Amino acid sequence: MDRNVDLTKSAADPEPEEDQNKEDERRQMSTSSSLLESAIDRFAREGGFDDLPLKGKPIKIEDGDVLTGIMKNANYQPAWIELRKEIAADIKRLVDRSDPSMISESEYEAINQKIIKYNRTVPNSQLQKGLLSAANLHAALDKWE
Repeated sequence: MDRNVDLTKSAADPEPEEDQNKEDERRQMSTSSSLLESAIDRFAREGGFDDLPLKGKPIKIEDGDVLTGIMKNANYQPAWIELRKEIAADIKRLVDRSDPSMISESEYEAINQKIIKYNRTVPNSQLQKGLLSAANLHAALDKWE
């Protein structure tokens, strides 16, 4: 009869010893957690948080995710942003010419190749931009700056 009981018992069922060990661990974590909370409460009651710098002032929370904040602090910009700035500078150089009719087709094509590369590397399709031509040169400058 004992054999039938052992066969019906699942291997995944914890033994009473295992249950007791898990319960002991939970109690220890609960005890250490409550000890920490009581220590923090006592510290606050004794005025430990009263003379902190910037007390009473709002905490400045940066927008975006942690990675964006780290890259911003390190003055790092992704390649597609650097390429956008380069394209904007190229378009501005063309717009600033005294005679826009002297702009060759190869200059437009060189910038358009950069625009194609930019459109392939941007993280969101909404950031993609149209190609450059003599007809939309001034409008393109507004979009790229």
